[in-house]
Amino acid sequence: MPFETPIPIRQAIQNILDGKYVLPAIQREFIWEPEQIELLFDSLLRGYPISSFLFWEVPRSQVNDWQFYKFLTHYHEYNARHNAPAQLTGERDVTAVLDGQQRLTALVIALTGTYASRTKNKQRSNLAAYPVKKLYIDLLGPADETDEQKFYAIRFLTTEEAAADTARFWVSFPELFSKIKNVSHVLMFMAMERISSAPQERRDFAARTLGMICETFNTLGNVNFFLEREADLDKVLQIFIRINSGGTKLSYSDLLLSIATASWKGTDARQAIHAFVDELNSVSDELTFDQDFVLKSALVLSDISDVKFKIENFNAQNMATIEKAWPSIKAALSLTVHLAKSFGLTDRSLLSANALIPIAYYLRKKGATDAYLHSSTTSADRAAIRSWLTKVLLRGTFGSMGDTILAALRGELQSACVDAFPEFAINDRLTQLNRAIKFSPDEIQNLLGLQYKNRQTFLVLSVLYPNFDFSNGFHIDHVYPRSKMTERRLLAKDVSAPNAREWPNLRDNLANLQLLQGGPNQAKSDTDFDDWLDHELGDSTKKGYFLAMHHFPSWSSFPYAKFGEFLSERETILAKRLEEALA
Repeated sequence: MPFETPIPIRQAIQNILDGKYVLPAIQREFIWEPEQIELLFDSLLRGYPISSFLFWEVPRSQVNDWQFYKFLTHYHEYNARHNAPAQLTGERDVTAVLDGQQRLTALVIALTGTYASRTKNKQRSNLAAYPVKKLYIDLLGPADETDEQKFYAIRFLTTEEAAADTARFWVSFPELFSKIKNVSHVLMFMAMERISSAPQERRDFAARTLGMICETFNTLGNVNFFLEREADLDKVLQIFIRINSGGTKLSYSDLLLSIATASWKGTDARQAIHAFVDELNSVSDELTFDQDFVLKSALVLSDISDVKFKIENFNAQNMATIEKAWPSIKAALSLTVHLAKSFGLTDRSLLSANALIPIAYYLRKKGATDAYLHSSTTSADRAAIRSWLTKVLLRGTFGSMGDTILAALRGELQSACVDAFPEFAINDRLTQLNRAIKFSPDEIQNLLGLQYKNRQTFLVLSVLYPNFDFSNGFHIDHVYPRSKMTERRLLAKDVSAPNAREWPNLRDNLANLQLLQGGPNQAKSDTDFDDWLDHELGDSTKKGYFLAMHHFPSWSSFPYAKFGEFLSERETILAKRLEEALA
């Protein structure tokens, strides 16, 4: 398998646009960030090598034996990040890219398309959070100190951003790629008023940059590749696994999904599973799942004997079993994720998504429908599931021995009656595996030491409110407002100097936290607790009920001078409540 004659980037891009280069199902999806693409182009224009590629020549007689996919040209993180199937007729040979997909996709997006990723802190479901950008270069000057890794000023920008930055002459790479094919085109660019009127130093920079762009895209053999001509899927898989054994490894689920795609008869597994992952991620802006979770769930829920991620477990027989069970697997997983959302769980508090898989198995066996989420007849069952899930997440039950635990719990669920969630049976099985989910007094004290930003904090607080409907969106609130627990403000509240210095370090303690619905929490903001109680609740009966429900001392007022006493008394109350719930 020798190196072939290297080809220029323009020829490789044209092969992609013409559908001659395709992606096999064993390839992962595009995962490069904008910064990686920018650095790739900076490397190209500086004459750095971009490593070799591995291609697989598929004869036209076997083109339709496997599923292939098109390259992305316009990447959109929300609604265009999955590769579309290639519609191949078998009338010509095609070349499948085994190694180098990320680089080639980066090239074709930057030179012919667009890239849209979510703006930080914007909601995932908000389409406006994904500005569409092209890759630009400043033709008149190098990068500044903000781009310390790059020599060239290369950035993804919106059209508006590029036009607004009058200090630089931003030109998009798609425009350069479409217009610069030889030296005469370089001269045409040099004649542009913005360049010709620039100082000599900048004109010289533009000439060198445009010359390098012309040479890099059109004449240099930057695409250096091996070509495998043997159409043997087993051999190709072995090659693929070996070349992905270093660096960022291709996940097992990517390979296994490719095998499922080749094995499913009535459905394109890759499309079906990717679409279902998107569906699960649309349930909540704060819960994210991936294909690993879906494939692992499919192994468990379809009762395949071995639930490990191993190629031999994805044989034709097992894949046929999963395909047959796929509609009910989807229904159970979707119901489970909606249930997790109703429990108030987020990516931060769902410490292991695998903890949801036994619940999905139970719901599938039970034949539960969407009515399960809201029916009064299933409220006790939902409460039992929430209690169990909270405990195993706090305990870290699925942090190790995950496959062993999933197989063992499935065994219990297979034989259990599904009239109600068999919490005691599966807890006994966990105890046999040395994964008991009861908490000792010392462990409960450790939970009381959790702080505001700990991932377990919401889970512990949720234990304290067994009757809350968490689908209403509860937030973690500081009882004594965080912003007012500073030394200066405490001194102004007649707190002694030693306490004013010490107490700001205790403001994030669990004992100073409660759960409030989003609206009331935002309305409370940094209002003093006493003032908020008077405004929101008014009479003493309502106050008393609120204090009891939130496990507070039954005081008539909560001055800042009693903050230390408040923490001590509330910790005692919380310890007793947690012992009742967890021990």
